[in-house]
Amino acid sequence: MPESDKVDKCEKFLRGAKGLLATLPELHDKATGRIDAQKMADFLGVSLKRLAESLGLNYKAVHRNPSAAGFQEALQPLKRILELLHEFFPNPESVRVWLHTPHPDLEGKTAIQTILRGNAGAVLIILENASTGVPV
Repeated sequence: MPESDKVDKCEKFLRGAKGLLATLPELHDKATGRIDAQKMADFLGVSLKRLAESLGLNYKAVHRNPSAAGFQEALQPLKRILELLHEFFPNPESVRVWLHTPHPDLEGKTAIQTILRGNAGAVLIILENASTGVPV
């Protein structure tokens, strides 16, 4: 099989396998592929210290190595929130507007306030339900 046919076949497969494509790769460390806390804080428009503290992470350790393997579990729910928002709002500005808009299911608080208070799970539930069509 010619090389160009192999490339076309691979591209068709990847387009059909939407879940295999990395969403928001700009939030990842290029060298390791892991989520980078500093890039996530910059995207959200919050300080790294505030983000680290809200996730229960040691700020000094995160500052030294923002994409350390040990932080990935804490960063993953927030990354999932941003992935879901990216599906709804493809441009980053709209994602940030949604994060800063009060939501009735968050007792009138914004999603970013809820996340920074250490309750990203509440925001994730709302978005997962919206994504699957479950009424809130």
